Amino acid sequence: MIHLIQQYFSASAARFPAKTAVACQSESLAYGDLDRRTNAQARRLAALGVSRGAFVPFFMKKGVRSIESILSILKADCAYVPLDVGSPAARIESILEATRATHVIVSAASRATFEALCPPRPGLMIVDIDEAPGESDAPIEYRNLSIDIAYVLFTSGSTGRPKGVMISHQMITDYIDWCVETYRLDENDVVANHAPLYFDNSTFDLYTAFKTGASLHLIHDDLNLIMSKIIGWLRTREISCFFCVPSVLNILLRSGKLSAGSLPKLRHVIAAGEALPPDVVRQWMTLFPNVEVSNMYGPTEITVDCTWHKVEAPPAEGTLHVPIGKARTNMEVFVELEDGMLSTTPGDEGELIVRGRSVSYGYLGEPEKTRAAFFQNPRHDFFHDPLYRTGDLARIAEDGAFVFLGRRDSQIKYMGNRIELGEVEAALLAVPGVSDGVVLFNDSPVVEEKCIGALVCLAPGTDKQTVTSTLKSRLPGYMVPHRLVEAEGDLPRTPNGKADRRAAFERVFPKP
Repeated sequence: MIHLIQQYFSASAARFPAKTAVACQSESLAYGDLDRRTNAQARRLAALGVSRGAFVPFFMKKGVRSIESILSILKADCAYVPLDVGSPAARIESILEATRATHVIVSAASRATFEALCPPRPGLMIVDIDEAPGESDAPIEYRNLSIDIAYVLFTSGSTGRPKGVMISHQMITDYIDWCVETYRLDENDVVANHAPLYFDNSTFDLYTAFKTGASLHLIHDDLNLIMSKIIGWLRTREISCFFCVPSVLNILLRSGKLSAGSLPKLRHVIAAGEALPPDVVRQWMTLFPNVEVSNMYGPTEITVDCTWHKVEAPPAEGTLHVPIGKARTNMEVFVELEDGMLSTTPGDEGELIVRGRSVSYGYLGEPEKTRAAFFQNPRHDFFHDPLYRTGDLARIAEDGAFVFLGRRDSQIKYMGNRIELGEVEAALLAVPGVSDGVVLFNDSPVVEEKCIGALVCLAPGTDKQTVTSTLKSRLPGYMVPHRLVEAEGDLPRTPNGKADRRAAFERVFPKP
C-alpha cells in the first residue's frame, strides 16, 4: 500500500529500472539509478544530523539534481522546501528562519550564489548534492506516516513575509491517485514539467510521472526566456501530458509557431492557476481536436486542485468563462453567502470554500493566519473538519459547475457600484483582437485619480478605440476601463508564468 509519495517512485523503479525517470536539457537518469542515488543521499543526510520530520530547503535551478534532492529529502523521512534561486536574501533568510533549517541542499553550480546571499554560519550546514554520498544505496525502510508533512511551499504574504503552506503525504496521494485515474495516465506517457518546483502545479507533474512510471521531462529555466521554443521542445521530447498556467497556452498561440499536427504525441493539455480564456481554449481545440483540454482550479492550500472541468467542445464566440467545474473525488466545494451559509445551489455566488482530505494543515508557525483562513465545518462539531477560505469568488451554474469570477480582494467599489475586476477582464479577453490583458484599479485617495485601467496585447489591425467601443456594448459604462494601455510585446510575467499585476499596474498607472 502506498502511503508516502516517495513510494510511488520506488515502486516504479522496481518495475522499470532502465527507463528514463527524469530528464532536463542533456542530462537524464534512469529510475533504477536515481533510486539508488537517492537512497544513498538520504542516508548521508541522516549521517549529517538531519532528523526525521525536519524541513530541508534546497537551493538550485530546476534540473535533475533538484529532483534528486527532493527524493533524497523524502527518503530521509523529511519534508522538502524549494527555494527560488531568484529570491532576494531577505526572503530566503525568512524561509530558513520559519523552517528552523539546520541543513540546506545546494548543487556545485548554485553553492556560491547561496553563500553570497546567506553567508555560512554556525547552525546551518550546506550539503552539496553533487558530492558522492559514500553511503549504502540499498532500499530504505521509511518511518514516516501518511499524516506527516511532505513539503512546505512558501507563498507571498500580504505583509511581505512569505507564508509556508504545509502539505502532508496523504493530501498528495489523495490528489495524485485521482489525477492518474481521471486522465488515464500510465507508463507510456511522457509528462512535461513547466512550473517551478516552488509552485504547487509541479506536484501534478512529478508524482503522476512517478506513480505511473512515466518519464518526467523538465522545462529548464533558460527555455522560458524564449517561450516559443517550448513548442519544438514539446514535439522533440514527445510530450503526451502538458500542465501549465493559461498564460503559457496563450503565449504559445501568439507565437504563430503552433500548427495542426505539430504536436503529434500530445494527449492532454491541462490548465490551472489563472482564469482560462475561452478564446485560448477554442484555438487549441481547433488546432488539436484529438487533445483533451481540461481546466482545473485550486489554491496551494488545498494541494493543487479541488475542481476540474473537461472541455467537451470548443467554446462559442463571445463566451466569457470556461467553468472551473465540479469538485474532484473526495473534495467538496461551496460558495459562502452573505449570511454565512454554505451553498451548492445553482445561481448562488460568493466566496469559494473547500472541504476535503487534501486541505492543508495551515501555515507553518503562523497560527493566527491559519485560524483566519481555515475554520471548523459549521455544520457539526463532532470531529476536526477544517474548511479553507480561498479568497476567490465563484458562481454556481445551472448544471452545478462552478464559474470563477475573480478574487474577493479584487472586488472594488467604484462610483457607488460593486465591480468584480475578473468580470471586466473576462469581457476584455472576449473582445476580438485582444490576445491578452489584465484589468486593474487605481484606488487612489485622490478622487479624480480613481480609475479602472487595463494593459492589453492587441492583434495587428486592432485599435484601442474599437476595444473600448466593444466593451461599452457589453458592459455597463461604469465597468469599462477608462485607461487602456497597449503592452509593448507580451504582458509582464512572474516566474510561474502568470501575469505580473504589480508590474502591469506600474505601466498603466505610472508614478509622476
